[in-house]
Amino acid sequence: MSAISVKGLTKNFKTFTAVDDLNFDIPKNHVVGFLGPNGAGKTTTLRMLVGLSKPTKGNITICDKQVIFGKSDTNHHIGYLPELPSMYGWMTGYEYLYLISDIFKLTNQTKISRIKKLLELVNLTAAKDKKISTYSGGMKQRLGIAQALINNPEVVILDEPVSALDPIGRKEVLEIIEKLKQNHTILLSTHILSDVDKICDDVIIIKEGKLIVASPLTKLKEKYASPILEIEFSTDPTKALEKIKGQKWVKHTEQSGKAIKIWLSDETVIDKNIPLDFLLSQKIGILRYGLTLPETEDLFIELLGENK
Repeated sequence: MSAISVKGLTKNFKTFTAVDDLNFDIPKNHVVGFLGPNGAGKTTTLRMLVGLSKPTKGNITICDKQVIFGKSDTNHHIGYLPELPSMYGWMTGYEYLYLISDIFKLTNQTKISRIKKLLELVNLTAAKDKKISTYSGGMKQRLGIAQALINNPEVVILDEPVSALDPIGRKEVLEIIEKLKQNHTILLSTHILSDVDKICDDVIIIKEGKLIVASPLTKLKEKYASPILEIEFSTDPTKALEKIKGQKWVKHTEQSGKAIKIWLSDETVIDKNIPLDFLLSQKIGILRYGLTLPETEDLFIELLGENK
């Protein structure tokens, strides 16, 4: 049984289609990266999944129950952390979690026990009696994750939970998500693709509201396992890059300063040293030349490039 099932999901805003006939299923106890460029429709989709926005058409089921806008039947199955969570700064962390637990009508004993465990999970026990207004960005996000778990949901939906955090804050939040995956299904919207490599089992990629791919990450990497040629030059390679793009063995390229990546349309050219011979003919100094297997960021670029 799928934890989340989406069939024909569509959302129109007057003449603009933000989400266009999405179809995907998410298995239980998987961490799924929900990816796409800015404006792809990720947040709109998540809002429909949690019942905060009404679909134009389509069907959503979570834990075998249909999500219906304006009704709360699926709420106890879902924990949700929006991209910009609002919290009462004058409350303490403990008071805020107690307030959220009241919404779900937990017994007093359950409230106390669950809040204690969640504060330990997100490493906020020592700060539980401090005002939220004094919390750092990372502490607020960890508190946000705790409130998303207060009802012990089967499904946890996180919208950009680490986007505004420094590296230490990101590491802390990712460690929490890693712990949760044993007992929860997690749908994680993010644009930090290295994080997807670290913690996700599957990925869903959308663009302009349309599904590009929904797949286990390992299978996607196997499908696009062709090596990528990475080269660093001693000078700006912009002019040489224009000539490189015109070669038959080049699928597409990406430049970052004095370094470029080349996705190859024909791997056999490596054994024949064709790329290296061509680069040497351009009389441009090469500092580094080697092959690497694609990471999630490379897959993302390639898949979106194919669907321009």
